[in-house]
Amino acid sequence: MIQSARPSSRRCFLTEISAAGAVLIGAAAGCSSSTKKKARNGARPKGPKTMGNLLVDGYIADLKKGPAKKQIAAAKELGNMGAGAKQALTALEPLLKDGDAKVREAAQQAIKAIRK
Repeated sequence: MIQSARPSSRRCFLTEISAAGAVLIGAAAGCSSSTKKKARNGARPKGPKTMGNLLVDGYIADLKKGPAKKQIAAAKELGNMGAGAKQALTALEPLLKDGDAKVREAAQQAIKAIRK
């Protein structure tokens, strides 16, 4: 006998009831995964800031008003984020003319990694 169970987590499971007990046969059988609406142009609707955006905003603040050590660390982290940190390019570009060679190098590496 096959029975369909609908748990509260929006996933459907099919179970087979036998003399030995319930055995999981399959998962997610015909259940909708989301009820969120998409924008007409296919883009995701704007919502609250994501953790990545908040991190980028913090690193941009460090680039603009921070000691050289913080600027270097922020530039390296933004470079590690890659294309997800594109909004930081405008804050990184002025650092290419900074008086500290280490800051200039970190900014250059970050820009290169973000534009890849």
